[in-house]
Amino acid sequence: MRTVPPIGLLLDVDGPIASPETRRVPDGIVTALVSLAGQGIPVVFNTGRSADFVLQHAATPLLAAGLPGDARFHAVCEKGAVHFSFASLADLAAPASASPLSGESGRGATGGGPDAGLPRATRGHGVPAWMEVDAGMRLPADLESRLVRLVGDYTDTMFYDDTKLAMFSAEMNVGESPERYRAGQRDFEARVADLLAEDRTADAFQLDSTIISSDVEHASSGKDRGAERSWALIAADGELPMRWFTCGDSRTDYAMADWLQARGAPVVHVDVRHEDGIPETPYPVMTSEDLAAEGFGTAEGRHEEAGQAFLEWALKTTGAPNATM
Repeated sequence: MRTVPPIGLLLDVDGPIASPETRRVPDGIVTALVSLAGQGIPVVFNTGRSADFVLQHAATPLLAAGLPGDARFHAVCEKGAVHFSFASLADLAAPASASPLSGESGRGATGGGPDAGLPRATRGHGVPAWMEVDAGMRLPADLESRLVRLVGDYTDTMFYDDTKLAMFSAEMNVGESPERYRAGQRDFEARVADLLAEDRTADAFQLDSTIISSDVEHASSGKDRGAERSWALIAADGELPMRWFTCGDSRTDYAMADWLQARGAPVVHVDVRHEDGIPETPYPVMTSEDLAAEGFGTAEGRHEEAGQAFLEWALKTTGAPNATM
């Protein structure tokens, strides 16, 4: 008889898991995730990041820290367009791969090499057989080429992320001033909008702006699409959890909880950067202030600091699915 897990986790990567500034996953988060997975808690990274980023920045340290080979752990990347299961990685990581590697090329790269751990999944390296890419969500090649040429005018603040397998993404250079980046981003996105308006093949695609990137993606992309795929992945490898927790650092991340709520699943959303305000929702919302009141993290904690506090709280309360938050 299969055990019903008390909770399930749908986690954005940028912010709650990986630092938006360094792109690194703190050791405390790695430890908490390995412990949660070891208890049979299903976990999905639901992210706009590429599968290669997740492999090199998140999967590599998790496997090095002892993530069980049968963990119910998955990744839904590029806002629903690409997905894989960590069970496929159990025999792939080299023992010496404990250091996180960069999943990007260009000025955003932070070191490492393709032979230091898990396989790469980029346009140059190809797609591993255990990874799924939704062909219907892929950007037309000619449109992508035009966008790549355009980002060449802004390499002082951003770079083209060639690890994206379905969408286009121009990302802030690591170490760049957020203020300087946003100034260039505004000009870049105005030109992207003009390009999309004049390209007939772009009708099914849209521009999405984040605090560290400008993405051109299929119109069906989103954290709700990612939640739908996450549900399917978890349902395929065991029982669904009694209660869900979603976690992110932007308003768009609420779409994960919205999708689960619409399906009738009990859900709580964790907002690790609520400076934009907390919208009215039919489900509870947790913040760093709530976690600090329970003895986890600080009320001022944001991004990965608040993400770690939440995971440590979840680890403490996995046996109490009806906890107050």
